[in-house]
Amino acid sequence: MTGPQPSPAGLTLRPVGVVHSEIRDRKKMPAWGAPAEVEIFSPYEPALHRIEKHTHLWILAWLVQGRDERDVLQVTPRGVTDRGPAGLHGVFAVRSPARPNPIGMTTARLLARNGLRLRLDALDFLDQTPVLDIKPYFVTRDMIFSASGRQIGAASSREALRDSLSVQAAHFHGSMTPCVAWTVRVVEHFRWSLHELNDPPSWNIAAPAHRLEVADALMGMTRVSLGRGTLRLHGEDAVEFIGEARYERLEPLPPTAQAILAAHDSALFRVSASSRAC
Repeated sequence: MTGPQPSPAGLTLRPVGVVHSEIRDRKKMPAWGAPAEVEIFSPYEPALHRIEKHTHLWILAWLVQGRDERDVLQVTPRGVTDRGPAGLHGVFAVRSPARPNPIGMTTARLLARNGLRLRLDALDFLDQTPVLDIKPYFVTRDMIFSASGRQIGAASSREALRDSLSVQAAHFHGSMTPCVAWTVRVVEHFRWSLHELNDPPSWNIAAPAHRLEVADALMGMTRVSLGRGTLRLHGEDAVEFIGEARYERLEPLPPTAQAILAAHDSALFRVSASSRAC
């Protein structure tokens, strides 16, 4: 086993820009980031040519508040309640800012470009974070829908789970519609009521064939698919988690996606046990 090797001669990092955000304290950063701008330094303006061809970007940054934790190689991630050895994860297995080189990487939607400034929907980088590089998000390379990973930590509350599911569903479908919002609430209730906010060991779901937005949202949140047989379509106006629970859609629903996300469960669906075997 070899130890750390000398850095290659001439290895340097030159920031190409800086983050502008209202968030200046790591503890106040929302889990999914906050609206922000990246200001590109003027010598790098030619590198922005035709960046508007892409809806999403990878932003790589130097995590200023992680620079004093470069010797920390194991951490207890957010959402892991066991603070002992069983809860530890190597920093290469999580997205902690503590790491040998405090480089952060996140994707963001490009909302607009105004000269040297890029307005982004959400970044989890603090104000004045140096930006090291920007790369386009390539659907043909970067989206691996069949990828999987074991859950690291549980959501802290139903509300936190709802926020996470909302982002996943909207990312897959493309927007947060009332139908997508209703499906978010179904999966949220299922995980909260039967699995203590966690993912189940596996997913096996039936969805209404006449509401394809529901299928989109389910695929985005649970990674089920028709081809693998983990998602089926049926003629009922209900989502069924096979062998566990059935959620029948109630009408009329609140009129907007935001109202559905804020509504009481009793206004959205009727829950019963699933009648099908796994």
